[in-house]
Amino acid sequence: MTTKVYTVEEIASKIQHTNVNPDVTKEDIKKLTEDCMEYKFDGVMLQPCWIEEAKKHLKGSDVKICTALGYPMGGSTTATKVNEMREVIELGAEQVDFMANIGFLKSGMYDEYREEIAQIVKAANGRVTKIMLEFGMLTQEEKRKAAELALSAGVTYLKNSSGWGKGGHATVEDVQLLKGIAGDKALVKASGGIRDFESASTILNAGAVLLGTSAGVKIVTGAGNALSDY
Repeated sequence: MTTKVYTVEEIASKIQHTNVNPDVTKEDIKKLTEDCMEYKFDGVMLQPCWIEEAKKHLKGSDVKICTALGYPMGGSTTATKVNEMREVIELGAEQVDFMANIGFLKSGMYDEYREEIAQIVKAANGRVTKIMLEFGMLTQEEKRKAAELALSAGVTYLKNSSGWGKGGHATVEDVQLLKGIAGDKALVKASGGIRDFESASTILNAGAVLLGTSAGVKIVTGAGNALSDY
């Protein structure tokens, strides 16, 4: 396998610059959007309540507005997640990363797991959807099953983790697994522990095409450790 050598600009174009912390402030959102425009990141990832604020700062830019749904636990009812999907789209979200119901999967409730995903994807009405599979809580068999069910439900991206809590960090092995399952039917986004240029390059070479990280600026400037694990 050929290893691609990425430029700083190429890495930046793959980053969805993230702050989904519960204590994020209005000023934090302004800085997040400014960073995205300055470094030409692919998108900004934030909580739904900040979508409209981000739109003000990003007006006229190419930065995508992305949000996290059903996050960080994934245990909201399907109806709640569906309604939230409709709301965030109306607010202006262009891409939505949503949390799978891990309890359904680990209970062997595969029909319920897949059906919820399918309903959320349908509610997205053609918008880009990325399922946060939370691989850190799954066995190898469960990882494969979760990804296969999500793929069959029509998601745009398979994503190893939210990067929070028990979700786990991105690994070459997990990204390669997702890439193998996705084939030409979906794409792969990686999150969790991507904190420097080297790790970003390694994960992209493993098969990811997008990176979720709070360390976007430090990755492209070589300024050291990340702000958080996301």
